[in-house]
Amino acid sequence: MTLTRINTRIPTLWREFDELFRDFAPLTTSPQAVRALVPATDIAETEKAIELKVDLPGVDPEGIDVKLEGNLLTLSAERKHEAKEEKNGWVRQERSWGRFFRSFTLPETVEGTTPEATYKHGVLTVTLPKKEVAQPKSFKVKVEA
Repeated sequence: MTLTRINTRIPTLWREFDELFRDFAPLTTSPQAVRALVPATDIAETEKAIELKVDLPGVDPEGIDVKLEGNLLTLSAERKHEAKEEKNGWVRQERSWGRFFRSFTLPETVEGTTPEATYKHGVLTVTLPKKEVAQPKSFKVKVEA
Protein backbone atom coordinates (compact mmCIF):
# COMPACT_ATOMS: atom_id res chain seq x y z
CA MET A 1 0.00 0.00 0.00
CA THR A 2 1.39 3.38 -0.97
CA LEU A 3 0.48 6.56 0.84
CA THR A 4 0.44 9.70 -1.25
CA ARG A 5 0.54 13.14 0.25
CA ILE A 6 -2.17 15.39 -1.15
CA ASN A 7 -1.34 19.02 -1.77
CA THR A 8 -3.68 20.83 0.63
CA ARG A 9 -3.07 24.17 -1.15
CA ILE A 10 -5.04 23.13 -4.28
CA PRO A 11 -8.56 23.68 -2.82
CA THR A 12 -7.42 27.11 -1.62
CA LEU A 13 -6.19 27.99 -5.12
CA TRP A 14 -9.55 27.02 -6.64
CA ARG A 15 -11.37 29.11 -4.05
CA GLU A 16 -9.12 32.11 -4.79
CA PHE A 17 -9.67 31.59 -8.54
CA ASP A 18 -13.46 31.56 -8.05
CA GLU A 19 -13.37 34.67 -5.89
CA LEU A 20 -11.22 36.48 -8.44
CA PHE A 21 -13.75 35.96 -11.25
CA ARG A 22 -16.84 36.42 -9.08
CA ASP A 23 -16.34 40.19 -9.32
CA PHE A 24 -16.69 40.03 -13.12
CA ALA A 25 -20.33 38.93 -12.86
CA PRO A 26 -22.60 41.45 -14.54
CA LEU A 27 -23.81 44.27 -12.32
CA THR A 28 -27.09 44.87 -14.07
CA THR A 29 -30.71 44.22 -13.29
CA SER A 30 -31.57 42.65 -16.64
CA PRO A 31 -33.09 39.15 -16.48
CA GLN A 32 -30.44 37.95 -18.93
CA ALA A 33 -27.72 38.59 -16.36
CA VAL A 34 -28.81 35.97 -13.84
CA ARG A 35 -26.13 34.75 -11.49
CA ALA A 36 -26.17 31.24 -10.08
CA LEU A 37 -28.49 30.77 -7.12
CA VAL A 38 -26.97 28.10 -4.90
CA PRO A 39 -28.47 28.39 -1.44
CA ALA A 40 -26.40 27.50 1.61
CA THR A 41 -27.45 24.19 3.18
CA ASP A 42 -26.77 22.72 6.61
CA ILE A 43 -27.22 18.97 7.09
CA ALA A 44 -27.44 17.48 10.56
CA GLU A 45 -27.96 13.91 11.72
CA THR A 46 -29.66 13.03 14.99
CA GLU A 47 -30.54 9.66 16.47
CA LYS A 48 -33.96 9.72 14.84
CA ALA A 49 -33.64 11.83 11.67
CA ILE A 50 -31.56 13.67 9.10
CA GLU A 51 -32.38 17.36 8.85
CA LEU A 52 -31.54 19.78 6.05
CA LYS A 53 -31.80 23.55 6.50
CA VAL A 54 -31.69 25.54 3.29
CA ASP A 55 -31.46 29.36 3.17
CA LEU A 56 -34.12 30.60 0.75
CA PRO A 57 -34.84 34.23 1.66
CA GLY A 58 -37.20 35.98 -0.70
CA VAL A 59 -38.60 32.74 -2.17
CA ASP A 60 -42.36 32.28 -2.35
CA PRO A 61 -43.22 29.16 -0.29
CA GLU A 62 -45.76 28.10 -2.93
CA GLY A 63 -42.93 27.78 -5.46
CA ILE A 64 -40.73 25.46 -3.40
CA ASP A 65 -40.71 21.85 -4.62
CA VAL A 66 -39.33 19.01 -2.49
CA LYS A 67 -39.17 15.58 -4.15
CA LEU A 68 -37.97 12.32 -2.64
CA GLU A 69 -37.48 9.52 -5.15
CA GLY A 70 -35.76 6.46 -3.73
CA ASN A 71 -32.69 7.78 -1.97
CA LEU A 72 -32.50 11.02 -4.00
CA LEU A 73 -33.85 14.22 -2.45
CA THR A 74 -34.28 17.08 -4.94
CA LEU A 75 -35.07 20.64 -3.94
CA SER A 76 -36.07 23.31 -6.43
CA ALA A 77 -37.42 26.83 -6.20
CA GLU A 78 -37.25 30.18 -7.88
CA ARG A 79 -36.42 33.61 -6.54
CA LYS A 80 -38.10 36.20 -8.73
CA HIS A 81 -36.22 39.22 -9.97
CA GLU A 82 -37.51 42.42 -8.42
CA ALA A 83 -38.12 45.10 -11.02
CA LYS A 84 -36.60 48.33 -9.72
CA GLU A 85 -37.06 51.86 -10.91
CA GLU A 86 -33.65 53.11 -11.96
CA LYS A 87 -33.68 56.70 -10.73
CA ASN A 88 -30.18 56.75 -9.34
CA GLY A 89 -28.80 53.55 -10.89
CA TRP A 90 -27.16 50.62 -9.17
CA VAL A 91 -23.69 50.74 -7.71
CA ARG A 92 -23.63 47.02 -6.97
CA GLN A 93 -26.18 44.24 -6.96
CA GLU A 94 -25.19 40.96 -5.31
CA ARG A 95 -28.53 39.31 -4.55
CA SER A 96 -29.09 36.39 -6.90
CA TRP A 97 -32.36 35.50 -8.58
CA GLY A 98 -33.51 32.70 -10.78
CA ARG A 99 -34.35 29.02 -10.56
CA PHE A 100 -32.23 26.46 -8.77
CA PHE A 101 -32.19 22.68 -8.44
CA ARG A 102 -30.18 20.86 -5.82
CA SER A 103 -30.04 17.10 -5.19
CA PHE A 104 -28.80 15.08 -2.24
CA THR A 105 -28.16 11.34 -2.15
CA LEU A 106 -29.49 10.00 1.11
CA PRO A 107 -28.14 7.06 3.09
CA GLU A 108 -30.06 3.78 3.20
CA THR A 109 -31.00 4.50 6.82
CA VAL A 110 -33.58 7.15 5.81
CA GLU A 111 -37.27 6.29 5.84
CA GLY A 112 -38.48 7.68 2.54
CA THR A 113 -42.21 7.56 3.19
CA THR A 114 -42.63 10.22 5.88
CA PRO A 115 -40.51 13.32 5.14
CA GLU A 116 -41.60 16.66 6.54
CA ALA A 117 -40.84 20.13 5.14
CA THR A 118 -41.44 23.53 6.72
CA TYR A 119 -40.56 27.05 5.57
CA LYS A 120 -40.15 29.74 8.19
CA HIS A 121 -38.29 33.07 8.14
CA GLY A 122 -36.65 32.26 4.78
CA VAL A 123 -35.32 28.86 5.86
CA LEU A 124 -36.60 25.60 4.39
CA THR A 125 -36.25 22.72 6.86
CA VAL A 126 -36.61 19.17 5.54
CA THR A 127 -36.72 16.41 8.15
CA LEU A 128 -36.22 12.81 7.02
CA PRO A 129 -36.85 10.25 9.75
CA LYS A 130 -34.54 7.25 9.97
CA LYS A 131 -35.78 3.72 9.62
CA GLU A 132 -36.62 1.98 12.88
CA VAL A 133 -33.72 -0.43 12.33
CA ALA A 134 -31.23 2.42 11.99
CA GLN A 135 -32.14 4.09 15.27
CA PRO A 136 -29.86 3.15 18.16
CA LYS A 137 -31.44 1.17 20.96
CA SER A 138 -30.26 0.83 24.49
CA PHE A 139 -31.07 -1.85 26.99
CA LYS A 140 -30.69 -1.88 30.75
CA VAL A 141 -28.54 -4.78 31.81
CA LYS A 142 -29.25 -6.20 35.21
CA VAL A 143 -26.06 -6.83 37.11
CA GLU A 144 -26.12 -9.18 40.04
CA ALA A 145 -23.51 -8.78 42.74
